[in-house]
Amino acid sequence: MKVSDWIRYGAIFIYLLLIIFGIISNPAPTELNLKESFLPPSIEFPFGKDRLGRDVYSMFAYGSVATFLFAFPARILTLFFSSFVGLLSYSSPFLKKNFFSPLSSVFISLPSLLLALLVVQVFGAGPIPLFLAIVLGDWAQAYETVRAKIDEVSTSGYALAASCFGASRGYIFRAHLLPQAFQILKVLLFTGLPAVIMTLAIFGFLGISAGGETFGPGLGEQIAFSKDYVQNAPWALVFPTLGILGLVITVGGKRS
Repeated sequence: MKVSDWIRYGAIFIYLLLIIFGIISNPAPTELNLKESFLPPSIEFPFGKDRLGRDVYSMFAYGSVATFLFAFPARILTLFFSSFVGLLSYSSPFLKKNFFSPLSSVFISLPSLLLALLVVQVFGAGPIPLFLAIVLGDWAQAYETVRAKIDEVSTSGYALAASCFGASRGYIFRAHLLPQAFQILKVLLFTGLPAVIMTLAIFGFLGISAGGETFGPGLGEQIAFSKDYVQNAPWALVFPTLGILGLVITVGGKRS
């Protein structure tokens, strides 16, 4: 293993250790304590406190966990929807040519963040609109990847040979397409998670987030709040930024 891999795995280990210890040793940062506003980092509060007296370490840990707990099922839902559309395209070439392909082209041409913001603007900022925003923003790219794999396998030599020997489309799907689809979906799951995390961070920065009552402010929301007083408490800006970077590195590492 390369030295860079050791450094990366070491950073991931430290990041996960900080999150686990932060969750175990601290309550969710949902309470304010203005008497401890701008407390600098210390032994008791290693990441200091923000302008509202909230423990930055607690916000770092809970914000990272909340982002992952939202990003992972959102990505799963996106891939499920893309796979379903891909299955319909395989089952009906007419729908593929006249509906799904033009529709995916339109969604790919539009910036995913713009689509997500439009959804949130129309339906509000709750958990369900956020899920819907992520799915609509990302499904087309995942669908095109899945569709390309389906076309590749369905026109391969062994699939054509099976068809010549009387195999049904259902058999070809189960025996040839489905195993290949699972492999590509696993790759898409991990390669797409960093983009979802960054989208959620941008949402939080713009004041659109969910789960604040349980987990406290999200990482993006922490950055948006702390940028106005960074000269008084720079630690309140640095640590949520490191939290986002840590999540991206952890879930979006090199995959073979």
